[in-house]
Amino acid sequence: MALILTSEEEQLRDSVRRFVADRSPLPRLRELITSAQPYDAGVWKQLSAQLGLTGLIIPDSYGGAEAGYAALSVALTELGTSLVPSPLLAVTLAAGTLLRLGDEDAQATLLPGIASGELIVALAGISPGTVRASGAVLTEEAVLTGEVTPVLNGAQAQVLLVPATADGATAVFAVDADAPGLDITPLTSLDHSRSVARVRLDGTPGRRLGGDATAALGFAANLANLTLAAEQLGGMRACLVMTTEYAKIRVAFGQPIGAFQGVKHRLANVATGWELAHAALRDAARAADERPQAFPVAASVARVMVSAPYVAAATAAIQLHGGIGFTWEHDAHLYYKNAISQQELFGGPGEQLDRLRALLG
Repeated sequence: MALILTSEEEQLRDSVRRFVADRSPLPRLRELITSAQPYDAGVWKQLSAQLGLTGLIIPDSYGGAEAGYAALSVALTELGTSLVPSPLLAVTLAAGTLLRLGDEDAQATLLPGIASGELIVALAGISPGTVRASGAVLTEEAVLTGEVTPVLNGAQAQVLLVPATADGATAVFAVDADAPGLDITPLTSLDHSRSVARVRLDGTPGRRLGGDATAALGFAANLANLTLAAEQLGGMRACLVMTTEYAKIRVAFGQPIGAFQGVKHRLANVATGWELAHAALRDAARAADERPQAFPVAASVARVMVSAPYVAAATAAIQLHGGIGFTWEHDAHLYYKNAISQQELFGGPGEQLDRLRALLG
């Protein structure tokens, strides 16, 4: 396991970090909260076209960079540090599902648009859930009925990849956003940096995609754990840095509060949690690129290792900032909401531990 970034990963990290500081610092998120925009369209265009983040895992034959999952995790960590709102996580899960399915027609149709950032494709869940397919499910005549909640960036997607039960088996269908019988309702999220929606299908036509849907959705679940862990790690680091800096300048009883053992120990615990989570994330990212058989367990471990410690870091940030930390106007609350929301997305801590137990037998 390589904990140290490669030179290419360091260049990517520095590029994304500079971009975020210049184009999407945390105050920009507060501006978006008071507007009707789920994300900054200009920032999204630059993330995809200028930095090429949307094509990191997409083969160059479809317009991507083919840089791999370790590079993707590095970029997502930097975006998570400033809670940059974007559809990147949504389109990454969709792209990963398409790549694992192996349907060449669907890949040729959708992956180039995803890589360029011009097409937003969202994965409507990582299991069939309540969605059922009927009709001639092997043709475009198939119709879907059911509901999926929440769907990342569902309200902004032009195409949805919908898992469904068809003839007793799991399948994935491509559904156009303007298809009849499709109702997409934006939802209010605790996390201001995340756009989610409820998707209802009522006799909605869909195109069944070829390939092993069960394997593809299993991979999507692993990829969700990896990408969420990367974002959470960035938020955790921001909480640690913000609180440590405050502990140096906040004076009580004639000395900085960072000089008190109670504060030192609290921050040391956060720092230790971050180091362990970082190691687990690097292992999962490397497994995705180099040891695919180890990826499911490694991704689950990364998610378990970062979710609860991120919540603890965000809680410590609020408490160690004292009275100011308990005001909704302070940035600590943005990270706290993000930590609580991210922890439950695609399965909370209990579900993740159950998944890890099952994977380990």
